[in-house]
Amino acid sequence: MHRRLILGCGLFCAALAGCGSSSDGGTGEGGGALGNRALAVQTDSGPVEGFEDDGVYSYRGIPYAAPPLGELRWKPPIDPASWTDTLVTTERPNGCVQAPFNGLQIPGFIASEDCLYLNVDTPAGGSGLPVMVWIHGGGFTLGEGVQADGGTAGDVIVRQTGAVVVSMNYRLGQLGFLAHAELSAESANDTSGNYGLMDQTAALEWVRDNIAAFGGDPDNVTIFGESAGAFSVCGHLVSPRSTGLFHKAILQSGSCERPWPTLAVAEAQGGLVAEALGCSDASEGELACMRGKGDADVLAAVAPAPNFGFNPSDEEGGSWGPILDGVFFTEQASDSFESGNFNQVPIILGFTRDEARLFVWLGEIEESAPLVVTAENYEAQIARLVGGDLSLAVEAAAEYPLRDFSDPIVALAEVATDVIFRCPGKQEVAKLAKHVPAYLYQFEYPNGRSQLELAIQFNILDAGLPSYGLDAFHAADVPYVFGYSPILGFDLSDGLELILNEWDADTADQRLWLSMLGYFARFAATGDPNAEGATQWPSYDAASDQHLILNDPVSVGSNAADRCSFWADKDYLAPEIGTD
Repeated sequence: MHRRLILGCGLFCAALAGCGSSSDGGTGEGGGALGNRALAVQTDSGPVEGFEDDGVYSYRGIPYAAPPLGELRWKPPIDPASWTDTLVTTERPNGCVQAPFNGLQIPGFIASEDCLYLNVDTPAGGSGLPVMVWIHGGGFTLGEGVQADGGTAGDVIVRQTGAVVVSMNYRLGQLGFLAHAELSAESANDTSGNYGLMDQTAALEWVRDNIAAFGGDPDNVTIFGESAGAFSVCGHLVSPRSTGLFHKAILQSGSCERPWPTLAVAEAQGGLVAEALGCSDASEGELACMRGKGDADVLAAVAPAPNFGFNPSDEEGGSWGPILDGVFFTEQASDSFESGNFNQVPIILGFTRDEARLFVWLGEIEESAPLVVTAENYEAQIARLVGGDLSLAVEAAAEYPLRDFSDPIVALAEVATDVIFRCPGKQEVAKLAKHVPAYLYQFEYPNGRSQLELAIQFNILDAGLPSYGLDAFHAADVPYVFGYSPILGFDLSDGLELILNEWDADTADQRLWLSMLGYFARFAATGDPNAEGATQWPSYDAASDQHLILNDPVSVGSNAADRCSFWADKDYLAPEIGTD
């Protein structure tokens, strides 16, 4: 892995609890020790050994649960089998089975149902270090803890901050979130679904039980995630199953204000999967038939709509994600946040300014049913975002008039950004702030295009960037946490090679990365993102409505005049697969 820039921990260590050293060489209060730990670590299940790179120990593919195969498909995770020989954990593990995104397969991605593994990056020395647990996004149907391109490896965060970084893979799509009446009947809790979230909880339990051996503090764990990862984070905030497993939470571009489908509705969708698999009247029984099907067949049954629904197809797709099952969740998250009935820890919540431009652009370049937005169909396209409510769509079209935007598709992107991300996020942070310290941000940097440029150069996306500009699109902020700028490079001695570079010195990208990671790392260490010399980030108060603007330079602003006031009294957050 190539790097242009190697930075030490000194910039943030003074503000971080436990950066891995102490002046007297001993083990100070929260300060760790100077001596390196052994690279081989004993976990509860057996010994593991990773690799060392420039003062960081990295472990890839530690089992945290048994492979969910055969009879374990669609069951809660159980402990992995123990081992005695040292397990070499130096290679990125299999990702969980998932359908190619819009028919596109990511180079280097290997998927399997045997995928319940996690990754750890930690300083070579120190103890009692802050722990940051990353939960990946991808609409609960895509993704992996350490991306195939390496862009979400935690080693740069470790090197810069002295924190320990953990990520995990969890079951996705139909294999991670299928509910079915017979699955509920065989369950000890009379419920089903949410297996992917149970996987995440199992990974957090592994962190609680094992992270001290890697130098981490099990009593100072921050969960952070983007998109579906953020939806997961707020899910853990309200789940009684996750109580005590984390102590701070960061939500990037996701909230839980949209109601989850009920178990009955989700079970009905599961019945459609059984029917599509030809298992409804199977002689061996419906569940045995479904468990005997190949994973590709399962993923093809009631598949989600392309591009997370940003396509004009009339064909109904499935919706796979959290379910109000009565066990993992006992009430809707929006109600929990309002009442204070949640795992009360300090919160950071934020979004990017132009979230949905990514999705409408991907809709435009989708070959089978490209998205076209015109003045004539603008209201109908908005209606698709608000549960089919055409009268509300007409009102929204007047609130977001086409004359205010350079292109109808840009107007639709603004509506979608508000409806899916910004306004629910603001609604949620206002509730949270009544009970816990809460901080709101908006990422506005318009030039973070590296991930998409990489995809285009690597022929993952057969299209150029749109003329209207993606600006601060969905997930544009992720590299400014992990510190990697993905750039396609050529190593002529070894063929085509993917080269990951850290941000070049003395650039806007580097300054923004240092700022954003600094806020996140200080928050993970202490619960307060602020430090002397940095722009002061005010805790959220609905009256002043202030938030941190992540741009170059960083500043503080207010959304008091934005369009979320239009949505405040509207019933626009309908469950994606209906109600009882």
